[in-house]
Amino acid sequence: MKKKVGIIGYGTIGKYIFEKLSRDGVEFAFVFDRTAVADKKKGTIFTDSTEEIVQKCAAGVDLVIETATSQAVVELAPAILRFADMVVFSATAFADQEFLNRIHQICQTSQHKLYIPHGAILGLDGIVDGKDVLQEVAVTTTKRPENLGRTDSCRTILYEGPTRNVCRLYPRNVNVHAAIALAGLGFDTTRSRIISDPDAPGNTHSIEIKARGCTFKIEVVSEPVSGVTGAYTPVSAYSSIRRILFNQGLVII
Repeated sequence: MKKKVGIIGYGTIGKYIFEKLSRDGVEFAFVFDRTAVADKKKGTIFTDSTEEIVQKCAAGVDLVIETATSQAVVELAPAILRFADMVVFSATAFADQEFLNRIHQICQTSQHKLYIPHGAILGLDGIVDGKDVLQEVAVTTTKRPENLGRTDSCRTILYEGPTRNVCRLYPRNVNVHAAIALAGLGFDTTRSRIISDPDAPGNTHSIEIKARGCTFKIEVVSEPVSGVTGAYTPVSAYSSIRRILFNQGLVII
């Protein structure tokens, strides 16, 4: 049976996923966008109506893919998860503990799943699998000033502390940190650092883990393709979506 999906957000990641899934023969229930795209595509699957999203999810959608903002997650996820599974890339939304608790309760009641993809990084599975023996988790993100909305002329540490606070300060830049916190020690114990560096080779994420009996470090450098999004993110995002939708045969997880 053909899979039916909805997409929230039609920026770099959303467009990439839309184009790729179109070639896979996926049926689109809707693409939610509040920019000019919605006007240009009037009468098609594009919409800027939150009510229409909920109606279409209630009518039957296999998966809703969020690639917009944390605000969109807060606004739409509670209603969507009552009717459909959902993939959330803007994981900073869950730094609000009350909202996270609410989502947990909705998923338990509705029996629908919330997926948090690894996005711009590697090793999220290792953090999840080693959760019981983790002792320290730290993640450092270094970006060029323009990708952080700044004009620094030299390397500047913008933040160092608990991940929960940085999610409020830089919600569009630290979804990696939020995903790591959710996978491991939580938002208050995971440590975050944000660095603005005009000489940075790209968006760099460095993850350092200390656990009972082992330590490991992972570093990913991705050239920004637009705004806050690195070149690796859309590619990994599409692969994660495919594993969820077409979990058949040999599946590497």
